[in-house]
Amino acid sequence: MGDSELSGNYISKARLETLVDGIFAIAMTLLVFDLPIPHFNPPLTSVIFQNSLYNLLPIIISLILSFILLAVFWSIHRRIFIQIEMTNSPLLWINIIWLLFIVLVPFTAILEGEYGRQFILARVIFNFNMIGIALFLFLNCYYINHSDLTNENADHAKLTSSERSSLLFIVIALLALSLCFITSQWSFVYILIIPLEFLIDKLS
Repeated sequence: MGDSELSGNYISKARLETLVDGIFAIAMTLLVFDLPIPHFNPPLTSVIFQNSLYNLLPIIISLILSFILLAVFWSIHRRIFIQIEMTNSPLLWINIIWLLFIVLVPFTAILEGEYGRQFILARVIFNFNMIGIALFLFLNCYYINHSDLTNENADHAKLTSSERSSLLFIVIALLALSLCFITSQWSFVYILIIPLEFLIDKLS
């Protein structure tokens, strides 16, 4: 069945892939747009300029990490969608809800970067965002791996590997959320394990 065809409960996957690519492109671009530019009142000195840039460091780190995480999630989604011939309504809505959490990343990332050191709630919101993304990514993998949507060249071993990875992402995000209430500085470090685990999985 071609991507442009519709049949019964089955839907072409092309339009959903286009929507996913477009939303990821917008979300990743908005991360940079949300980076505040410092404004100074004269007289401007080298010390004032350096301190202003230093104060932006947590926001920059948060945005860079969020960009990498979005790249990882997009890459996994691309890897699992290569395995399918078409989609259907349940998979369509799993992806739409997943994309809702994706579009929230620029907001939660800037919130975490700007206020995460002062308020636990900022990091809680960011980690809830990551949990939502990881959970619906897992549902994507699980549903596809146990459905009749896969194509004749589908590699179920890769689908199972993606399923395990996304399940691990949920665990990592839950650990990071738990650490928010113990030591907020270290909660962010746990999120760094997600791209690391993804790279290990890709190389294995």
